[in-house]
Amino acid sequence: MYKITTHPILEIPKSEKVTFQFDGHIIEAKKGFTIAAALHQAGFPVHSHSLRNRKRSLECGIGKCGACEMLVDGQVKRICITLVDEVKEVKEIPHDYRPDIIEYAKNEPIDVYKTQVVIVGAGPAGLAAREILREYGIDNLVVDNNSKIGGQFLMQTHQFFFFEKEKKYGGMRGFDIAQTLAGANHEGIFLNSTVWDILEGGRIAVKEISTDRT
Repeated sequence: MYKITTHPILEIPKSEKVTFQFDGHIIEAKKGFTIAAALHQAGFPVHSHSLRNRKRSLECGIGKCGACEMLVDGQVKRICITLVDEVKEVKEIPHDYRPDIIEYAKNEPIDVYKTQVVIVGAGPAGLAAREILREYGIDNLVVDNNSKIGGQFLMQTHQFFFFEKEKKYGGMRGFDIAQTLAGANHEGIFLNSTVWDILEGGRIAVKEISTDRT
């Protein structure tokens, strides 16, 4: 598979070479890139098989659907958002796989906030909802398990048409629209986090997590 070395919009980072094992092969990759990118580049686009042995590959590409889950150093990871950094071995998940039970420490950091509205996801819909709520002075929090604001917007490098009535975002690229919607003040946006619990009295528990994504 061909690998681009230059891009008219995005900067292609230069980083050191690393290797990991996959199905008896040594896969070369660059730090900062995902396992999925490395496997596709090496000619291995199939990540799993259905119960009828149909081949499966990437679906959403942003870590939401779980189609690319594999065993990464013994743990189930979504390889489209898991970086190759420090990875030693990647395997397809066997059909009879049973994960080990992990005991979570009770002292893991979980913060509780009070708000009127909780928005799950800092993608196009979440950011648009936040903008409207802020216009009406309604308290809200945005929680996203990724490390960057934008969701699907981050995949849109093309310039959008003037499709919306207000014609605010025509000619802008997706990642620029995300930053415009988010605004300069990111207070109330929690990245690398998940909604842990919804409590009485308009309170929400937010837990910081890690997705191994830059």
